[in-house]
Amino acid sequence: MAVANNSTTSNLKRGLGFVDLWSVGVGALIGGGIFTVIGPAVAEAGPGLFIAFIIAGVVATLSSMSYAELASIWPYQGASYAYSKFAFAPISSHLGKLVALWCAGLYFLSFSFAAGAVNLGFAGYFNFIFPNLPPTIVAPVISIVITGLLLVGIKATGKVNTFFSIIQVVALFAIAVIAISANPFGPFEHNNFLPNGWSGVFAATALIAFGQMQVEAVLTLGEEAKNPRRNLPLAQVSALITVVVLYIVTGYGVVSSADPAELAASSAPLSLAIENVLPGIGAVLIAIAALTATGTSTLGCLLGSSRMLYAGARENAFPRIFAKVGEKSGAPYTAIIFTGIIALLATMTTVLGYAKAINLLVSAAVFANWFMMALMNIALVIVRVTRKELTPSFRYPINIRNIPILAILAAIACIWILTYIEPLPLLIGFSWIVLLTIWYFVYSKDRWDLLDEEQMKELTRNTEKESN
Repeated sequence: MAVANNSTTSNLKRGLGFVDLWSVGVGALIGGGIFTVIGPAVAEAGPGLFIAFIIAGVVATLSSMSYAELASIWPYQGASYAYSKFAFAPISSHLGKLVALWCAGLYFLSFSFAAGAVNLGFAGYFNFIFPNLPPTIVAPVISIVITGLLLVGIKATGKVNTFFSIIQVVALFAIAVIAISANPFGPFEHNNFLPNGWSGVFAATALIAFGQMQVEAVLTLGEEAKNPRRNLPLAQVSALITVVVLYIVTGYGVVSSADPAELAASSAPLSLAIENVLPGIGAVLIAIAALTATGTSTLGCLLGSSRMLYAGARENAFPRIFAKVGEKSGAPYTAIIFTGIIALLATMTTVLGYAKAINLLVSAAVFANWFMMALMNIALVIVRVTRKELTPSFRYPINIRNIPILAILAAIACIWILTYIEPLPLLIGFSWIVLLTIWYFVYSKDRWDLLDEEQMKELTRNTEKESN
């Protein structure tokens, strides 16, 4: 029996309640979208930056509801990896496993690269406070520290993440209120509101999509969550809505208080913006908030990618070593260490230059994750057609003959955003899909120890008993 073979995977610990899950989502989303990519994004969109935040937020919110419905049906470790297995299986069992492998691999690539990019963002703000410590030194150090924190265990990690996430939310609201109050109509005072036209806005949207892509970070913790069928979709959607609102008002506020060209050239654009309206202490306080935000974003990225690797490894889709779980920590330590190493290597792209490194890592991560978002929207449509007997606790709104129309539009929008990514990241993304397909036929296809829906239910019942 597959369950017997996978008995070592039942000692994951359910230590995360709703607030902890919400904070994982908020922490992962905030650091990536605001503190890391706002400089490159404003270079594309100019004063109209907030419009790009609105577009990216709407598409991500529509996609998040597909994830939420799938999570309420299958609240398992690995999120899209698990959803794909079961959603596409009615068409073909091989298709279900192949798409699951794509999702696991794309998620791992995107979040490992994202962690590297966010580490560089952390280093940029750290350098703002301590100019003598260059990003090339700070970024690798923070990557190692956060990997170490994850190895301690999910409960301790969750509490630290919750504390820092609250600081971030308060700090961003403060930035927005202070900046907008100082100059309420700032973005509209520029002679050239959209310097690069709508192409610039859409290019900025592709970068800003980096912030919304961590929406799945919460769902990868399905077997470490308390009351997962309720808490997973609720935490995921509420975290995304919280952050999208923060993104929009902050994107408006920073352009109200600083010149777009100066923001684009800065490695700490939010600190620059607040310095103009609250000189001295304001910029330092925001830099500190940015450090907590980028730190928790890295944490969320490494959490998600390590759990995705673990979910595939316990079924032998990936080498079995990544399914090992620490007895005391209840964390998949080999998957965490490997993910941390990849993120650490990603930070080394600073040899290309700080701005180029962030742009490359962000764009590659966006391709991987938003392609996967499109797949999850399609997966929901397939589930609605082929599995009408399912009764999810969360249901995607606005349906015509049981078909979630907005999910179809969201899938199209996800693909459309990808057309604004530069050629090199696109090449990396498509090459990765080809490699994953080869991996399936050469390694996974004959080794896959598939856990079906009944076996997954049994596994999760075991974790619930052990956590009580």
